[in-house]
Amino acid sequence: MIADMLKENDAEYFIMHATSRDANFLYATRFKTYDPLTYISGIDGTEILLVPEMEKRRAERESRVKEIVSLEDMGFKEKLKKLNDAKIAFLEILVSVLKEGRCRRVLIPEELPSFISFELMKHFDVRVVRNPFSKLRIVKNSGEIEKIREVSNAITSTFKWLIENFRFKKCEEVRRAIDTKLFSAGYLAENTICSTGKLSADPHELGKGQIEDHLIIDIFPKSMDHGYYSDFTRTVFLSKNDDLEEMYSAVVAAQEEALKMMRDGVDAKDVHERVKEVLSSHGYRTEKSEGFIHSTGHGVGLEVHEEPRISEQSVILRQGMVVTVEPGLYYKDVGGVRVEDTVVVRKNDCEILTPFEKFIRLY
Repeated sequence: MIADMLKENDAEYFIMHATSRDANFLYATRFKTYDPLTYISGIDGTEILLVPEMEKRRAERESRVKEIVSLEDMGFKEKLKKLNDAKIAFLEILVSVLKEGRCRRVLIPEELPSFISFELMKHFDVRVVRNPFSKLRIVKNSGEIEKIREVSNAITSTFKWLIENFRFKKCEEVRRAIDTKLFSAGYLAENTICSTGKLSADPHELGKGQIEDHLIIDIFPKSMDHGYYSDFTRTVFLSKNDDLEEMYSAVVAAQEEALKMMRDGVDAKDVHERVKEVLSSHGYRTEKSEGFIHSTGHGVGLEVHEEPRISEQSVILRQGMVVTVEPGLYYKDVGGVRVEDTVVVRKNDCEILTPFEKFIRLY
């Protein structure tokens, strides 16, 4: 795909400069790094990872990129002594590598640091493109699916433990318990949603204070080993609230209809429209900022929110895509409810990676 994109744009090279916190860089290199490194992909299939000397051996062992070139091999120390500026010394090396490859035109992603972009513009015809690895990541292979399944199992196991040992009074206590339990098992959960009361009418409200009638619990950790995420939400009822429980029954019904549609070849837009139809049939309409106010789902992988989206845009679902199905309803005078599962799109149906009972009442 990279070579095809270069050919279409009459370019010789595509460049990324990032850390492994960037999902596209991690996917391209499979190398964990906390300092930014440079990945170069050529139209002839050449791939180069430019690294400091201290990272060379590790990159040769762990990265999927075959050609590892250290900056020191390219004369970085000498240039640094002469120029007294590490960034300028690095830029000289990068430009020289590209010129050795007879580069005329280079493609750069939107997120490339500006100091690199401006320097490249002095020497080459530079075109900004959407990072092609975002598209390559959409359909997962079997190995990626197993990694997401592993995280999914950790989530449902943690949630089961939470429900069986629920003695919490405040949202912060629930969040701390979830995050600590997952961390001890090798998963990093950040901004876990444990939202209650009327504040839960904001879908991404983290939650704070005394737990009221219900609690939206949205858990989306990543593995600290391989970096893949999963995503899961349930609405837990701590005391009877007819309005909230009726809302929740509607979103569960909407999710069930959506799950029936999930298979290879289906337009995600039709899934989203079906969810809206079901919610409307239960008497819940969306007006301005209330009701069903977000998409039906999103892709999950090396980012918790990635392509594809299950929304008003037309996207054909393909076997191997991993997405969430998460209808919700939100009203400022009542609060919000949501149910969410991560699923794999299969040829004739979908596989739910986060199976768990939908209705949880602790009263």
